[in-house]
Amino acid sequence: MITYNKRKAFTLALALSVVLLLGLTVVPIMASEPPPPPPVRHYFHGAVMIAGSPAPPGTKVSAHWDSSSKETTVDINGNYGKYPNAFYIEENGINLGDNITFKVSGVTVATHLFNAPDTTELDLTIEELLIQLTGVTYEVNCDILPVVTVELFQDSISKGSTTSGGDGSYTLPVPAPGTYDVVASKDGFRDETQTDVVIVEGANTLDFRGNTGLIPDAPSASYAMDCVHYWLFPPSPECGLSAAKAMDVVHAWLYPV
Repeated sequence: MITYNKRKAFTLALALSVVLLLGLTVVPIMASEPPPPPPVRHYFHGAVMIAGSPAPPGTKVSAHWDSSSKETTVDINGNYGKYPNAFYIEENGINLGDNITFKVSGVTVATHLFNAPDTTELDLTIEELLIQLTGVTYEVNCDILPVVTVELFQDSISKGSTTSGGDGSYTLPVPAPGTYDVVASKDGFRDETQTDVVIVEGANTLDFRGNTGLIPDAPSASYAMDCVHYWLFPPSPECGLSAAKAMDVVHAWLYPV
C-alpha cells in the first residue's frame, strides 16, 4: 500500500510538472464582440424614359447630394436599380430628410428625400429632347459596329453616356449647348475621341466612321491592308481614310493589345 501511494504521488507530481513546463494555464473565455450593424441604405429603382421611349441601355443615371454623387446605367429593359444592379445611397455623409437630385445623361429630372432604411420606386423621365446628339458607330473599315458606349465630356467631366443599338445608331441627351469631347469605346477596340465638338440647341449629328471609326485591338493583316486600300482608293467620301489613320491600323496589326 505504501508503495502504491508513493507511485500515485509521483505520477501526480510528474503530471503537474509537465503542465507547468508546457505553460498550460486556464484562460477565461471572453465574449466575442458583436458584429457591426448592417449599413443603413435607401434603395431606388424604376423605369427611365426619354421623349416617350425607354432609354437605351447604357444611359447614365446619377444621384447627387451636397458635394457627393453616385451613378449607374440603364439596363436592356430601360430600367435602373433592378436586381442584380441595385442602386442605393448609404447613410454616410447624408442625413435623413436631405434632398437627392436625380439626373439622366446629365439632365435633372427628379428629386427625392433620403429616408433610410427604405426602398423607393422612382421613374425618371426626360419629356423632350431639346438638345441631343445622334449618330452611328462604325469600325474603321466602315462596317457598322453595335453596342458602342458613347460618352460626353466637358472639361474632363462626364456629362452623359449611352450605348449604340444593333444598327450602330445612338441618341445622347446633352445637358446644355457648348463644346464637348465625345468618346466612343467598346471591348476589343481602341477608344476613339472626337474633340472640341460644338453642340447647339436642337438636334446634332456625330458619326464615328472612316477617320473616326474604331480600330480593333488586334486586326488581322488583311484587315490592315484593306484599310491601306481605303486610303489609296477611298470607296466613298465617308469611308476614305487618311494616311495617318491607315498607318494606325497597320500599327495595331503589328503591335496588338
